[in-house]
Amino acid sequence: MQNSGVGPCLKNTHFDGRTTMTMRCATYARYSSDLQSPQSIGDQERKCREYAEQQRWSILKEYAYADAELSGTGADRPALQRLLAAVQQRPRPFDILLVDDTSRLSRRQADQSHIIDLLRFAEIRFVSVSQGIDTVNDQADVLLTVQGLFDSMYIKELKKKTHRGLEGRALAGFHTGGRCFGYRSESGPDGVRLVIDEAEAVIVVWIFEWSASGMSLKAIAKKLNAGQVPPPRPRKGKKRATWCPTAVRAMLRNEIYIGKLIWNRTHFVKRPGTNKRVPRERPQNEWLIREHPELRIVSADLWQRVHDRQQLLKEIYKHGGAGLNKASSSPYLLTGFLKCGLCGANLVIVGGKGRLTTKKDYGCSENFNRGACTNGLRIRQDAIERNFFRELQANVLTEDVIDYTIREFTRRIRERQAGVPNEIVGMQARKQEIEQELTRLTAAIAHTGHSSFLLEAIAEREGEFHQITHRLQGAARGGVEQHPGNIHEFVRTRLANLVGLLNTDTALARTELAKHTTEIRMTPEAGADGKLRYMAEGEWDFFGGSDFVMVAGVGFEPTTFGL
Repeated sequence: MQNSGVGPCLKNTHFDGRTTMTMRCATYARYSSDLQSPQSIGDQERKCREYAEQQRWSILKEYAYADAELSGTGADRPALQRLLAAVQQRPRPFDILLVDDTSRLSRRQADQSHIIDLLRFAEIRFVSVSQGIDTVNDQADVLLTVQGLFDSMYIKELKKKTHRGLEGRALAGFHTGGRCFGYRSESGPDGVRLVIDEAEAVIVVWIFEWSASGMSLKAIAKKLNAGQVPPPRPRKGKKRATWCPTAVRAMLRNEIYIGKLIWNRTHFVKRPGTNKRVPRERPQNEWLIREHPELRIVSADLWQRVHDRQQLLKEIYKHGGAGLNKASSSPYLLTGFLKCGLCGANLVIVGGKGRLTTKKDYGCSENFNRGACTNGLRIRQDAIERNFFRELQANVLTEDVIDYTIREFTRRIRERQAGVPNEIVGMQARKQEIEQELTRLTAAIAHTGHSSFLLEAIAEREGEFHQITHRLQGAARGGVEQHPGNIHEFVRTRLANLVGLLNTDTALARTELAKHTTEIRMTPEAGADGKLRYMAEGEWDFFGGSDFVMVAGVGFEPTTFGL
């Protein structure tokens, strides 16, 4: 027997000189999930091979295609795509495509029809072995249509039954599947339930505390990766699993951490022609909400602080995404507030980055990054902060304001002394929380082994524990003592270096600053000497809600300042 390597069939030459043609066959097999055995592919290929032997056809091993653990509702299967690419080759590499049944090829009628059309155009015969469908027969179109309808209905009915079963499990308080960081699944006699994973619960609390203190999503992800904390789930194709900002954001929004389980909140829709699923939110009247206090990891107060901060950031920056993360987490006090008076873009640090120097320059981002704005004026970061807050001190921090602050401070001290019993209760509650956190941290070390990251966290908690213990002992000895005579000196001393005070915690300072202004418009204008300076304007509500327009052009540095 000789194979020409081209043409529609294999040529067989017999001893008596007769020549016959043998049909060349490709095969395709598939199974969709771990509920089906991987042996399923071997069984399908065996059925195709037996059928080919009965017909005296030849199976080409190099054209045996198989997809494992992939749904038939999408067409973006690697082996299927290689098969369709081979179908379009000229001359055609095989004459017949064999499958065990049509559902292996696709469970979507539209995809089935498209693939069959491609095969027909390439003059390749299609045979479904178990169903007896062969496109060489006149009835093939009818049979394919009916069988395609059955395959499509099967998927829809299976989806309904699965959803109904999961709903019953959710109503009974059982776990409906999936993994959530901070928890693990435990099997019982009646079903699977979620329980708190003490080692991961420690990480969850850290993430919320860091967010509440002003850390950005990116900064939190970097901190976790630096500490080599295992992430929620590894990514396919990644050599090492790492944390990403989107995972942190999803955790901060997940109400399971305050003991609230929400089932049926979303459903998934597959992109046409693919196996990629896209989440879509269901109407709220379809949600199933159950309280499970035994699953609470994050306190109600910490949850509220995180979400108050997130809401404030949304109001400040008017949008989410990368811009929110970058501007809201900037280490520079005024980034995000400073706007170019010509184009409205943010003024950002455009000079001094990465150098061992404190001389960093602000400039229009549209001018620096795109050349789309004519404002090329730069101003030193330290200069603009010094001038800006010098104007603020001159206009706001007057003797009258300082006297008011002293009176208010004194009043609050007295209120605090009167509220010492309540404060003691709060400190005692926090002391209990720290004891629980230390227990979890110890369990985490026992579970994961020695970790400098965990030891550092234990040291921090123990330090806070000793501070609270000392304060409780002091309160028991006679309460809080203050010296109002020193308040005036204290206020003046601290406010004398207002910029340094604010820069000790820029995240907190930016949050407080955002409560009083939304933007500071920086417009370049020529001074009397002809040199360009910035004129700053902004609306403030430091005065009980009334707007105060600050013009801070005088004293702002000229263009030559950074030279």
